[in-house]
Amino acid sequence: MSNLINKIKLKIHALIFWQTSLGDIVNNIYSLKLFYKYSFKYDKFKSRGSEIAFLTKQYHIVEKGLALPNPRLAFGKEKINLLLDKSIKYENNYGEDKLVICIKDCLSEYIRFNKKNNIKIEGAYFDSIIKFIGTRKQEQKQGGTISIRKCELKQIMAMPFEDFTKSRFSIRDFDDEDVDLELIKKAINIAKHAPSVCNRQSWKAHVYTKEEQILSLLKIQGGNNGFTQSINRLIIVTTDIVAFTKLESNQIFVDGGLFSMNLLLSLHSQGIGACCLNTCFPYTSEKKVKKIGAIQTNERLIMMIGIGNLKDNYKVAISNKKDLKEILKIN
Repeated sequence: MSNLINKIKLKIHALIFWQTSLGDIVNNIYSLKLFYKYSFKYDKFKSRGSEIAFLTKQYHIVEKGLALPNPRLAFGKEKINLLLDKSIKYENNYGEDKLVICIKDCLSEYIRFNKKNNIKIEGAYFDSIIKFIGTRKQEQKQGGTISIRKCELKQIMAMPFEDFTKSRFSIRDFDDEDVDLELIKKAINIAKHAPSVCNRQSWKAHVYTKEEQILSLLKIQGGNNGFTQSINRLIIVTTDIVAFTKLESNQIFVDGGLFSMNLLLSLHSQGIGACCLNTCFPYTSEKKVKKIGAIQTNERLIMMIGIGNLKDNYKVAISNKKDLKEILKIN
């Protein structure tokens, strides 16, 4: 009996601790420790993931330059030289993967742009770019820019997005049928088009289908009482710290949030009900989730999403929204 009382006391003390300023400080120290352990600094990498993030960041600078209304001729020499140096080393180590193809396609357009504008494509700078591009098997148009016709875009935009967005609710009452994994894959494939810092796409979507594992994860989350058994599949959205550098610790959660919202709308578009479940708990609980969910240490939890098939009839919380004047600030 005394052991049980001691365990209860420890749990109460732990709960009180995490509600204090000191508990908040410990949590932030944990976040910073993880960030500085796995994030990259400029062009110094700790993993292949960091190299990919850096190279994506660098070639996206070229893409953005080419997409400007009036790109400066021969722009970005210093950044492109750095991109070339690191890309060549990366290709030597890992071969011509999708990233390398994107970089080569992007630089190919950069050469065409300058040539079209009568810049003499000669000298060590342009020669090194052309030599690097020349090693590719074929152009696949995976990097650079594409042209979009306004009339075509208007046709896509004709769908009443307002109605679609307003029709999405957090659902906590699903039917008993298993959610089709192919529909989940399709939703994630749509959601990946969310914006991210320098197109680094650091997010991961961990999908769980085993009941015992789902229940263990939901128990740690703790905010699903009353509809735990109704949840058919569980998604945990994370972002990978290796994709970020200095002054970007908050960007981890911004990018993860953007992807999560896109995923919720994508699930809705596939007729799948979903409910956001926050991961606002101590780092000790985060570690447990990672262990049970087979999530890497270098990933940060963004949210859990409980999903299921829709019933013919179900109730949702109205969740009344603030008036526009409470949100909009025109400066």
